[in-house]
Amino acid sequence: MTITHPGRLAVLFLSGTLAVSPAFAQTDDDEAAAPPPAVQLQKIVAVLQSDPNSTSQSCVDALTELHKTQDTLEAEQKRTNDPDMAVARDVLETDFETAVESCAADATALCDKHGSDPKVARACTTLVQPGPAPK
Repeated sequence: MTITHPGRLAVLFLSGTLAVSPAFAQTDDDEAAAPPPAVQLQKIVAVLQSDPNSTSQSCVDALTELHKTQDTLEAEQKRTNDPDMAVARDVLETDFETAVESCAADATALCDKHGSDPKVARACTTLVQPGPAPK
């Protein structure tokens, strides 16, 4: 497979290594698990990595923006102990939600198109499974 847009592969590779940001490690008392948008995005990206060319520009843009926000937040946390980091965490969570919304249709279309391929089928199976149940 030829990747026509090298940037797509790079963004998807970086997104595939998405860990729950340190910002999410500082959750509210009632939020013990990883936020559902982060978990869902990891599942979506796992599907999209099987064919980066199937990724829409809006998805790539949303993932790029998410990475910028993560980098900014991480740098800010290292630089300062600003007690107002809640706003930055809210922005990051919104970026996760935007990326999920922008990329979900691409992943679903890829599952519909290549769902019989064993590599894709495995990722598609996890995509439709619900995330970890909150405790």
